Amino acid sequence: MSGGPLALICVTFGLVAAGCADGQPAMDAEQTVAVLDSVFSELGGIPTAAMTRSQRWRMISSVGAGLPLTSFQRESLPEPNTRGPALLQAYCVQCHWLPDPQMHTASEWPVLVRRMLMRAATLHDRLGGPVTEGLLGEVLIAGLGAAVLPQPSDVDSLIVYLQRNAMPAAGPDEYTGEGTDLVVQKCSTCHELPSTAAHTAAGWEDLVRRMQANMGAMDVTPLTNEEADAIIEYLKGRAADQ
Repeated sequence: MSGGPLALICVTFGLVAAGCADGQPAMDAEQTVAVLDSVFSELGGIPTAAMTRSQRWRMISSVGAGLPLTSFQRESLPEPNTRGPALLQAYCVQCHWLPDPQMHTASEWPVLVRRMLMRAATLHDRLGGPVTEGLLGEVLIAGLGAAVLPQPSDVDSLIVYLQRNAMPAAGPDEYTGEGTDLVVQKCSTCHELPSTAAHTAAGWEDLVRRMQANMGAMDVTPLTNEEADAIIEYLKGRAADQ
C-alpha cells in the first residue's frame, strides 16, 4: 500500500534536502524547495505542481507520521494464522511494515485502506522520471512498478479484519472533566480517541508509555514526562477496572 519502499522515498527526500548525499554541503532553503518541487511535480503532475510552497512544506513535515513501527511482527497480530494477517503480510509490507489493527478505530480503517490504495495506484505509474529515477535507482523503481494491488475481495477482507480488531472508539460523553483538553489534544494527533474502558489502569500506563516512545519513531513530537503522567492519571481514573 504505502511506505517500505515509499517510506524509503521519503527518507531519500530528507537526505537530499539535508545535503547529506555523497558528502555534498547542505542545501539552503531555496535549493531544497527547488529539488522537492521537481520531485512532487514528477510524482503528482499538475495538481501537486500547483501547490504553494507552504503547502509543500506542510506535506514534507508530515512525511513518516503515523507509519507502522518496524518492531511490529506478524505473531503480534490478532488471529495471526488467519486470512487477515496473511493479506496484511502479502500486500502492506510491499510499502511499509505491518500495521497493528489497534492503531486506529473501526471507522478510520476503511478510509485509510482506500487512501493507501489510491496512493499506491497513483505512484505505481509515475515513478521513474528523471528526478525519482536518479534518487532511487533502476532496481527500486522496478520493484515499485511491480507492486501488486489487492483484488476487491481481498480489500474487503482486509477491512473486515482490521475493523474486527480495531481500537475501541470513545463514546460521546467519555472525555469530560479536568485534564480532558490535554488528553484530547495529544491522543487525537494520530487516531480517534480510544474508549477509556479499552484498558485496565495498569494497561493504560503501559500503553501511554509505549505511545510516548512510539511518537518519536513516527516523527510526532513526543509527550513530555509531565504530559504522559497527567494523561495516565486521567485514563486510569476511567479505566475498565475502576
